Formats: sequence, C-alpha cells, structure tokens
Amino acid sequence: MSCRQLGLLFLVLLFSCCRAEYAHGQIRIVTYNTANGTGIEGNTAIPRTGMEVVLQAIGDESTGGIAKPIDILALQEQDDVATTTQIFVNMLNAIYGPGTYARGYVLNDATTQIHTGIVYNTTTVTLLEEHAFGTASGSTSARQPMRYKFRPVGYTSSADFYVYNSHYKASTEAASLVRRAYEAEIIRADADALGQSKHIIYVGDYNIQSSSEDSYQILLSPGNGQAFDPIDSPGNWHNNFGFAPIHTQSPHDGSDNLAEGGMDDRLDFQLVTSEFLDDEGLSYINGSYHAFGNNGTTYDLPVNSVLNTYPLTQAKLDDLAHVSDHLPVVADYQLPARMQVTVDPVPQRVMINSIVSVSATVTNTAPVVASNGADELDYTITTLGLLSGGGSGSVDALVAGDVYELTLNTSVVGTRNGQVNASSNSQAVANGSFFKGVSSTILDHASASFASGLDQNTLTIDFGTLTTGGAITSDFDLFNLELSSLFTSALDLDMIVGQGDTGILLSNLATFNNLAAGDSHGFIASFNTGTAGSYSATYTLHLSDEDVPGEAGQTLTLQLLGQVIEDLVGDLDNDGFVGLSDLDIILTNWNKTVPPGDPSADPTGDGFVGLDDLDIVLNNWNSGTPPHASDNIPEPASIILLGPGLTLYLRRCQIVES
Repeated sequence: MSCRQLGLLFLVLLFSCCRAEYAHGQIRIVTYNTANGTGIEGNTAIPRTGMEVVLQAIGDESTGGIAKPIDILALQEQDDVATTTQIFVNMLNAIYGPGTYARGYVLNDATTQIHTGIVYNTTTVTLLEEHAFGTASGSTSARQPMRYKFRPVGYTSSADFYVYNSHYKASTEAASLVRRAYEAEIIRADADALGQSKHIIYVGDYNIQSSSEDSYQILLSPGNGQAFDPIDSPGNWHNNFGFAPIHTQSPHDGSDNLAEGGMDDRLDFQLVTSEFLDDEGLSYINGSYHAFGNNGTTYDLPVNSVLNTYPLTQAKLDDLAHVSDHLPVVADYQLPARMQVTVDPVPQRVMINSIVSVSATVTNTAPVVASNGADELDYTITTLGLLSGGGSGSVDALVAGDVYELTLNTSVVGTRNGQVNASSNSQAVANGSFFKGVSSTILDHASASFASGLDQNTLTIDFGTLTTGGAITSDFDLFNLELSSLFTSALDLDMIVGQGDTGILLSNLATFNNLAAGDSHGFIASFNTGTAGSYSATYTLHLSDEDVPGEAGQTLTLQLLGQVIEDLVGDLDNDGFVGLSDLDIILTNWNKTVPPGDPSADPTGDGFVGLDDLDIVLNNWNSGTPPHASDNIPEPASIILLGPGLTLYLRRCQIVES
C-alpha cells in the first residue's frame, strides 16, 4: 500500500470516528452552490438532472441513527428566485408533500445573473424578514449579501436567528481579494448593528483558499457579530491533503462543462456567532458540520471516484458529481427547550385529614427527532395554598417528563384555593412560564344515626308477644347528622348484612347514595307471626362517606325481637294466658257497647260486654302459660266482684248472681 493510500485510509478512519459522534438536531441547515447560473444569461436555469436525488439523500442521511430533512437551504448561483429557486421548492415538495417548503422573495442585485436564494421548511421554521443590502458593482461586492431572519415554529422572538447568505467574488488576483474584503466588511457592519447576543449563521461560497485572507479575518474579528468556525479548522486549505475531509470543491469529473480538478478547496462555509457555541438554547451540535459526500477519500479526485468510501451508493455519488461543482455543507443545530407542564385534575371534594396527592409532570416538548436535538429544560416548580410540594430539575427532550406528587392540604374543612407555578431559565425556552389555579372542598365525615340530633348507632325494636296469624310493623329512620354546616359529606349505605330470623323479622332496608347532611331516609320493620316461637334478627348496616378521596366507613346495628304464641280463647290481652288481666278487661268494659267484631273486650263479637263474654273467660281460666306466677289462681277460685248495684260470686265454671 502506498503512502498516499495509507494517508487516505487514516483520514477515512478519522472522519468515520467523527461521524459516529454526530448528533442530529431539529434544524438542519445546508449551504449549496448549485452552479445553476453559470454561463446562462436571459434564460431560466434548470437544476441539473439528479439534483432531487441529492436533496433527498441529504435528508435521508442517518447521522447518529436518525435522518432529518433539510430545514433551511441557502443557495448560490440562482438564475432568479422566482424561477430557479422555485424549482428547488417544487422538488422538495414533491419529496415531502405539497406546501412543506417555501422560498424567499427578495432578489439581490448582482453584476451578472448569478443570485442567491433561500428555501425553508415551513413546518419547522418561519421566515420573518429578508433583506438585501450593500451594492453590487465591478469594484465592490459582486452580489448583494442577503440577510434572513428566522424563528423556529412554536417559539417566541427569543429564539429568532439570522442567516447571512453570500457569494463572494471569485478569483485570486488582488482586486478580487479587495472586493471580498469589502463584502465581509459590509456584512459585519450589518451584523454588528443587530446588537449584542444575536444568533447568526454566515453561509455561502466564500471563494477563499486560506483562513489568513482578509475577508475571512474580518468575519472573525471581535464585535457583536464576530464569527467562529464551528469546526475550528484554520489554515491553508487549498491543495492541502490535511484538510481533505472538509474540501467542497470540485467534486466534478469534467463531463458537464463545470469546474473540475478534484476535491482540493474549502470554498463553502457555515460560520456562527459565539451564541451558537455555548450549548444552550439555539446551538450548533458538535460534530454535525460536514461536506456532504466527502469523507477525505477523494483528495484531488472527483467525488464519484471509486475510492470514495462515503456511505452513498455509486449512483448517488455520480449525481452529486454532476449536479454542481461544489458540495453542500451540512450542519445541525439544536433547538431551545420547550416546557410543558400538566397537572392532573384536583378532586373537587375530599375528606378532612385525608392523604391526597396530585401528579404534576414537567416535560421538554421541543419538536425534535432526537433527544440531543434540543437544549435541556432547566425548571423549577412551586405550589401555594391548597397544594404543597414541588422541586427543580433538568429534563431532556423525547424522554419521560419529571413527575412530582403534590399534596393537598386537607386539615381544615371548607373550600380552599391554590396554584401550581413552574418556570424555566433555559435559554430562549418556549412556554417558559406556567400557572394553574386549583380549588377543592374539604369535607367533614358523614355521621349515620338512628336518631335526629343524637349519635345513636344501635336501634332495638321489640314487637313483644303476638298470637299467630297477625302482622305488625314499626317505622324507623336513618339520619345523616350535619357535623359541619355546609361541609359535611353525603352518606352512602353500601351494604346490609342480616343474621338470625331475617325471614320473620323483616325490613325494607335498601342501599342508597348521597344522603345529604341533615336529611334522613325512612324505613319499615315488620314481624311475620305465622309460626309460634321466639325470634330475633340483627341487621348490620355498612355505611360510608360519599365517593371522594379519603372516604371512611361506619356501621350501625338494627336489632328486631318478637314472640309468637298460639291464639287462646279468652286471652283478651294476647299475653298467652287466660287470667286476671283478661278478667279485668271484661270488668272494665262491663255492660258497655263496643265496636262489633272487636275481640279485645268482646270475645263473642256481638258488640256488648256482658255475661256471655265473661263466661268465655271463665271457661278458659288458667289456660296457656302465665307471664307472671301471681296470675295463676289456685282452684277452686272464689272471687267477689263488686259493681254498680251488682255483686257477683264467681266459682269455677259457674256464675251466681245475688
């Protein structure tokens, strides 16, 4: 292997290592002398066959594993912006869709029909201003420089930047050097007048062979608009093998009447102000600057030489060699961060002393295709009033946002207000200030009770002793006591669990929701007396606050009791025994008229209480089970009954009147 081949191999390896570190940003800027006006006067210059392939290849180029279409295409040697430059717009729109690309409309003055133009991606940048300045003459600038002002879509004026597009006078004689220096001076004067801290990119065909030339040094001189070479590669670039990877002229092989001679000059540049080199906000992405199609293996050769190891097909290298006698210079620039803060909905109602948190997420939504295509988002999030919590951090684009759990202050009942604030001090950040007001009502717990105004958690209903065949009911209420006026939770009855004789001792209890504080629900308990026996049933009521965060539960107990006995003839008071109490009922109502059919004092049902009713009681005397021992009268019984004008002597099963 020859020394020349070894040198080429070394440059290939070196350049490949550099390319592996390329980052891919949102804004891809390309400067390209397309040689469209050379030798054409008065006729529309048509881009050479294969230009659309080259433009798409630039957009398809995978840098760091990601491809990105051109965002700004600065063109030199345009016949006219309305014709030649519009054709570039049409080609790009044919690739990426109608309306994606547009162009500038100002045509700069030139000594020949060789102008500059600009094409931009409307979905990523907005062209705010375009301005031609200076004069074009045989002793000054060959063409007026153009200044364009852009703003990334979705950002504010703090992210504005400028692009100066220039095509300096060619040739190496002294007069041409003077004219280039003149143009550099008027460009710097215009840029300096913009003021301090402006983001400026200087692009174009500079037609210089060394960094020592006056025009170049004028651009790099101190001042507001001082330019810097992002790849920091000063030197004598002409015919210098050491700069082979950054040569841009000439890729041509001599078949299309274009400049030839092989890759041996760095004529095309992108220079930037220091504001693009601080890695904050809008910034040049280190390692992204390159001469498209050149990795140093074609020194002094056409770009489509078989020695070229740049990762393009031979057919695309052929197109690149034939569409122009310059290579495009491509560089990527990161966007400023863009802050997005989302706060989950705050519950409208929560319980007192409950633990409730609300998530707030801070995300960097810069519209990039790779995380390192945007500045990191530095932020602070704070809270006031109802909410507490927050913090600060830094988050990259295209990654999950930082999540903060903000806590509601629930120690006091009532309606409370609060706010979430977020801010970012990242350079030229979009949406760098955020505010959201929130509110919630803190509630006291519901208080279930069987009594109004009293916390009664247990209710016993005793139906007593009943004879078979009857039925009896009892009403009861369930209350939600108001503990805090206007701020007491509604009450839910979630579940009823019955135990015991629930088929005999019944209730129409049913679940409900949102019983307001101070209100009540009425229910009925009933006793089915179809079968004799002693019965009990317990109903456990599971209740809770309304369905809000922090809800708590409570239980109430309803107990039902009752006894059923067989029906005894003469048992007027239904106590299961015929005795003195039944006789007392007869005597109390003696000789009285009662409602017909009422068995309580008139067992015969004839509507009059007299001897026949008394006879029924006496004939069934001592039947059943006495409730009390004293009720059982020993036999023979003898009782003297005194009444108005009547004295009765009672003996067993007979009545004697005296």
